[in-house]
Amino acid sequence: MMKKFSLLIMALCVIMLIAVTGCMPTPPTPTPPTPTPTPTQTPGMEKNFTLLDLSGQSFTLSDHLGKPIVLCFFMSNCPACKSEVPHLNSIHQKYADSEELMVIGIGIRAGIAEFVQSQGVQYLVLQDDEDETVSDLYGVRSVPHNVFINRQGRITRQISRSLSESELEQYINEIF
Repeated sequence: MMKKFSLLIMALCVIMLIAVTGCMPTPPTPTPPTPTPTPTQTPGMEKNFTLLDLSGQSFTLSDHLGKPIVLCFFMSNCPACKSEVPHLNSIHQKYADSEELMVIGIGIRAGIAEFVQSQGVQYLVLQDDEDETVSDLYGVRSVPHNVFINRQGRITRQISRSLSESELEQYINEIF
C-alpha cells in the first residue's frame, strides 16, 4: 500500500514538472537588430547618449555640454511622475528664456506621447529605445528618476523619487 502511494506521488510530481515547464514562457526569438541609440564616450560627458524626441528628431546629450542638465526618467502609468510634471514645467519655464538650464524628460516604454499631451509637459521629451539602453546606462530601477548633470558633463546627483519644486531648485543650484 505504501509503495503504491509513493509511486502515485512520484508520478504526480513528474506530471506537474512536465506541466509547469510546458507553461514557462519561452525566450523570445531574436529579432533582427534594429538601429538603437547606443551610449557613447565623449570627452567631458560622463554618460552620453543619442535618442529621438517625440517628433523623430535626434538629440545627443554631449551636444549640450556646458549647460547644466536635469534628466527626468518617467513612465506614463506612474502617479509620482505625473505629480512631478508641474514642478519640472515651472523649472523649465524659469530657465527657458536664458537657455541656462535644460530639463529633459526621458520616457520609458509605451504611452509617452499621450502622457506628454495629457499632463501638459512643456520641456523636451525623448523616448528611450525598446531595450531601455539609456535607462540602463543611468541605473534607473524605479521612476521618477532624476539625474543632475553639471556644466562639465558630470553627474552630481541621482534621485529615484518625486521631487518638490524647492528640492529641484536646491539640486539645480549644485550644478550651476
